[in-house]
Amino acid sequence: MQKNILLLFTVVLLSGCAERGYQITTQTNTHTVTAESSVDLKSTKIQTKNELYKMQKAVKKERKRRTLKAINTITEVKSREKALHEKKQTEKRLLNQDRYLKEELQLRKAREKELQVLQSKKQASQAKILKAKIAQEKQVQLAKRTRELKQDQIRKSQAALEAKRLLDAEKALQVKKALDLKRSKELHQTKIEENAIRKEEALAKSKRIKLQKDRAVKLKESKNVKTSIASTQPLKFNLINKIYHKFGSSEVHGHVIYLDPTGEETRLAQSKVYLLPVSAKLNNWYDNYYLTNKNNPSSNGTIANYLNSTYLNLEKNFEFYGVAEGSYYVIIESNYPSYMAKDKKVYIAKRIQVDKYKKIMAVFSKKL
Repeated sequence: MQKNILLLFTVVLLSGCAERGYQITTQTNTHTVTAESSVDLKSTKIQTKNELYKMQKAVKKERKRRTLKAINTITEVKSREKALHEKKQTEKRLLNQDRYLKEELQLRKAREKELQVLQSKKQASQAKILKAKIAQEKQVQLAKRTRELKQDQIRKSQAALEAKRLLDAEKALQVKKALDLKRSKELHQTKIEENAIRKEEALAKSKRIKLQKDRAVKLKESKNVKTSIASTQPLKFNLINKIYHKFGSSEVHGHVIYLDPTGEETRLAQSKVYLLPVSAKLNNWYDNYYLTNKNNPSSNGTIANYLNSTYLNLEKNFEFYGVAEGSYYVIIESNYPSYMAKDKKVYIAKRIQVDKYKKIMAVFSKKL
């Protein structure tokens, strides 16, 4: 029953990429996207570094696809609202025209009835005057109707001219963008051929300056804005005695990507990776705390027994060797940035299955 309730709040998107050899998993409630693959350890065709790089690109592409999907959904809603508004305006205009014709018809019938009464009483002079009056009213109504038709034509022509102007402007903008893109590519290619070493140094310097500016901006924002952090039940890691370690014939490799609230990649302090055998306590923590961002203030944390641990290297990669076959949790524990939360832990957790003589490769991505 508890798992069924959890499935209602957790949206997990699995897109199997059999032809590429990896599988993408998206968990909306934990803001994570992961890619995982398993290959024969003896295979020399697949290199770990290249495979991790491909999965990084796939994870970033999946995040971009979901962002564009949300933007397209908003655009479609606005388009439907605009079409509904135009339809209501058209119906209102037609209703006013019908009402105008009915009133004109009723007025004409009333005048004709009066004319018949006058003619029956042989009041020729009054009938003549009334005829002239009716004719005058018809001319006035006809002139009024003609003016309205001209105004409608003017409005339609103005709308057509405006639409044509916008279309021409859009085409001109596209042409300008294409020319600018072509020129920038040509300039970029020329600079690469002539100043390769100088460009690399300038790019590295600009990255350092941008990183310093971003840190300064984030530090300034942290003083004025209070950010709500989703905190889950903390873990207390306990190393299993070396005597009970199982040494196997498989490997686990991974890469970790953290994104700040703006979507830019960032590095977190104290990023440590643990390899833990699956247990009832860990299953309970994963299902009831991690997936729901739930924290029990009265508890000091869940004790988690792990086989091995390591830290992310400078390239944000990690690796475990001599892993025995079985089911494991890979858990990455890091500290939230100081401008977002103090003394708070952020977790990425994924359950993996390790078989004999296999190389498991995974890319983990989480948005803070």
